[in-house]
Amino acid sequence: MAKTYLLKGDVNRPGRISVEKGTTLRQIVEELGGGMANGKAFKAMQIGGPSGGLVTAEQLDLPLDAKALAPWGCRRGDGVITVFDEDRCMVMATSAFLRATQTDFCGKCISCREGTKRMAELMEKLETFDADEADAGMMLELGEIVHMTAFCALGKGSGSTLRVASEEFADDFQNHIDGACPLCAKETRPVIAAGDGVPYDSKQVRIDPDKCKGCSRCSRSCHAEAISGVLKSPYVIDQSKCVKCYTCIDLCAFGAIEEVTIDG
Repeated sequence: MAKTYLLKGDVNRPGRISVEKGTTLRQIVEELGGGMANGKAFKAMQIGGPSGGLVTAEQLDLPLDAKALAPWGCRRGDGVITVFDEDRCMVMATSAFLRATQTDFCGKCISCREGTKRMAELMEKLETFDADEADAGMMLELGEIVHMTAFCALGKGSGSTLRVASEEFADDFQNHIDGACPLCAKETRPVIAAGDGVPYDSKQVRIDPDKCKGCSRCSRSCHAEAISGVLKSPYVIDQSKCVKCYTCIDLCAFGAIEEVTIDG
């Protein structure tokens, strides 16, 4: 069954795409996206929204599959795939995603609520050439702490893009610490905004009442307090509270919870 994603960034044909099971990241760029724009080389792809993960050219032949991409922190997320070309500074890109994390969380756990805020502040210092090695180290350490202590998958993935970007594009980060970035110096395009045009509300997490056994495990694990019900009866999800962390989907032993698309 095909799934709909929003393809953004430095490709010739950005927009809504329909992705069949087994489609590789390379096919998404070259076929569905019409290749890289302006003949530039591929640099990175961010999958799953602000708290999703970042992959490089080495992973392009992997399928768009949560399990295959899990080592890079990629998750179902908001259904957005963002492509960056060789001239994009990954400090600027990562900073945009960290700022966007502030709008997604339920705010219940301190590690998400405060940790991601501090990470975004440090990232802004790095973006404006005002951070040193200690600031960068603190930012990465905070990312690890949030990953280990956050209640749900949304929070645990908040530092995924930062971790991979700092490892795979260390030169971009070092340039900002040193005070001069050649990519930023020649860049005239605006930063690709994380979350801009996201079809977030077109996706919902729902519980199939025919499959739900009423065990309450999903409700007990929902830190947004979006799931309610009575034991041994089907539970329901309050869509106004759901932050789409997908923890309930991962925990359900009966396959009763799934993500559905509610419009085109």
